[in-house]
Amino acid sequence: MLAPLRTPGDGDLYWQRWLGDLILRTHQLPVALGPETFTAPGAPWVPQEWLFSLAVAITANHQFFFPFSVAISVVPAAILASIYLRSRGSAGPAAIGVALLFCGLALLSSFGVRAQVLGWAGLAAFLLFLERRDRWYLAALPVTIVWANLHASVAIAPVIVLARIAAVVADGGLRALRTSRDLAMLPAVLLALLCTPLGWRLPFLAVALARSPIRHYIQEWQPPGLHDLSFTFGALPLALAIVLGARATLTREKLQSFPAALLFLAALFAGRNTALFAIAAAPLAARGLDVRFPRLRDLGERVRELEPVAIGAIVLAMVLSGWALTRIQQREPPPLPVAAIAYIARGGADRRVLCENFTWCSIALGYPALRVFIDGRCDAYPLAVWQAYVAAIRARKAWSEPLETYGVDTVVAQRDSRFAVALANQPHWRRAYQDVSYVVFRRE
Repeated sequence: MLAPLRTPGDGDLYWQRWLGDLILRTHQLPVALGPETFTAPGAPWVPQEWLFSLAVAITANHQFFFPFSVAISVVPAAILASIYLRSRGSAGPAAIGVALLFCGLALLSSFGVRAQVLGWAGLAAFLLFLERRDRWYLAALPVTIVWANLHASVAIAPVIVLARIAAVVADGGLRALRTSRDLAMLPAVLLALLCTPLGWRLPFLAVALARSPIRHYIQEWQPPGLHDLSFTFGALPLALAIVLGARATLTREKLQSFPAALLFLAALFAGRNTALFAIAAAPLAARGLDVRFPRLRDLGERVRELEPVAIGAIVLAMVLSGWALTRIQQREPPPLPVAAIAYIARGGADRRVLCENFTWCSIALGYPALRVFIDGRCDAYPLAVWQAYVAAIRARKAWSEPLETYGVDTVVAQRDSRFAVALANQPHWRRAYQDVSYVVFRRE
């Protein structure tokens, strides 16, 4: 809830605003990278976050970005509310509360003003309606359409339906499919994926990203370790609670356990899937806790007596945390090299810019005279460009060759990083600007 008070530290917001402004100006979606990059102009690009980018541009241009940030910060609360609605028929309030706590922790690591967070909301709403037994089940289709226009994570929607179909077959055999609503829902969901200006390119992008070799260079696409707090203290406890539920969760609730199992495997392969697993698994985890620890129901009655004190304590904690956050950020260095890139653009000279962290160069898209090596639209850049970028910033053997090959004349680096030290020791590179966090080198 305090996220809007934080200084923006996500470079992706800059390219998303740039894209939104481009759409407003041209009234069409780009299909390829343009002259803003000097390494891959013309490379095919699927702007899957176009609707979110449009919202960022409109709110930023009309001084409504702060309310937009507040709205995004409420999304996790809405997700947890949807999990409560999915859980209340099969578990007690205390067990649901514990499951929600773990789920909240699972949402922390990737949280921000990001299209990905709206993708989480899409999954939460999709599951809320898909698991209903009345006509609201059909509301999963318009949810899928909205989700598809916000984020490519919508590609998991038909996979979830397929998992539910497999659960029906596991329970009653192929004959059970005759009465399965999910069998009819599957083609409808696949059709809903195409209800975007991107058409068939969106599902194609999702499949391509799952197999893309550039995954190895992006932190969120790496397998999580025990150092990943959201996985260790969020996803793993939820998985353990489901296992503890044994037959009550794994056998009797196959329509939920099959999709949760698939998403757990996805979370093991990429940390960015941790939140998706938690959203799907939390109701099952609550059920498992309720079955394994029946005394939780008695605890719920005792906790209820503390609600007035707890609400007051939460409000006080938020006020104090907000005050502390504001004071800390007044003393902390800027999280992004906004000033450094503004310095490069000063004078309007054409520059070929490489940023040590590729997302920083998203800021440069706002300056027409600057052309970037690679920026936050990472999935559009060819593998050869990625390999050249990684070879350069690691500052190992022959690290300067990519800079020569592509004609890089300006570099933004973290001050005192290995890359910055290597550049400082090169005779034809000079330090043109530096602040407490960043340094700019120019080729002489």
